[in-house]
Amino acid sequence: MARSFPVIFLFLYSCLAVTASFAAESDGRIVLFPQGPLTEAFPVENMSTLNRLEVQKANKAPPGYPWTGYSSRALVDIRLGLELPFLGGKTGPWSWYWGFPLSVDFLTDAFQQQTGPVVNSDYWLGTRVEAFYETGIRWPANLGLSIIPFFHESTHLGDEFALHWSQKDSYYYRINVSYEAWDLAICLDEYRGADTASFTLRLGCSGRWNKDGYYPLPANSEFGASRTLADFHLSRGRTEYYLLIQTVVPKGFPAIRNWKFQGGLELRNRILLSYFTAEKEARVWTVTGSVGWFHYPESWKGNGQGIYLKLLYGQNPHGQLREQYGYFTAGFGYTMIF
Repeated sequence: MARSFPVIFLFLYSCLAVTASFAAESDGRIVLFPQGPLTEAFPVENMSTLNRLEVQKANKAPPGYPWTGYSSRALVDIRLGLELPFLGGKTGPWSWYWGFPLSVDFLTDAFQQQTGPVVNSDYWLGTRVEAFYETGIRWPANLGLSIIPFFHESTHLGDEFALHWSQKDSYYYRINVSYEAWDLAICLDEYRGADTASFTLRLGCSGRWNKDGYYPLPANSEFGASRTLADFHLSRGRTEYYLLIQTVVPKGFPAIRNWKFQGGLELRNRILLSYFTAEKEARVWTVTGSVGWFHYPESWKGNGQGIYLKLLYGQNPHGQLREQYGYFTAGFGYTMIF
């Protein structure tokens, strides 16, 4: 099944792209397989369905990383995302949408000379419901509510990373961060092909459903000789908060000819995971910023591509590594938009 997943993923992607090209919004009608969600996916979002490839430098290695020179090499972070639109509609100033987002993220130490290992992989999928109201004024042009009532995330250390660490360090541990959660966001404005600059603001929160926290009880085999289950503590925190600010400039500086400019800032107040202390988990801020240029051949909803620069400081955003703070990355990315 694991080997066939990429083939199934690409097949569904192709079908969706073809189907979406024939879908059209009609006032007062329910549309099957609409063009896509009402909220856009931006490069500045650490958890989105935007397809991207980022080359980045980090200031520190993950805990227990067995190879030297991690911060002196470039890392490669690849995300494959897909939004499966199911139903949508528009009645007067009101629009609504129901679909199914999913994404897969791989962080690789691609230029490590021995193996170029996968450091971490994250998988998440869920269902999204949105409602938007067109205000009829310049800003905010839209007022919206985006709800993900349920999504599942599963994270995994790379096999080579885990095996080398377990052989080298008696303090080795592997903890599968895997949980079910919800997400709620209030949205002001969303870019929809306007000829003038557009400004988007989202204020949201998310929290877990499952009672055993963000990770289940591991097996004794997932600890090195210097650790036992007696040292381990389940996660206690529940709710996280975020603010996203994004601007799009389609014409004029800093846009370049038919390449639209996008600049974004995301602030997240998250739970800093701690696996081996009974003390209350800390809440930390993570700041992400990006600037980039994006080209759409026909319209905002047409297929496109973009390049961007990105900075992140705060919590390591990857899987089990979310126990690490003071993590800084800088790099550039390329995205394909369908």
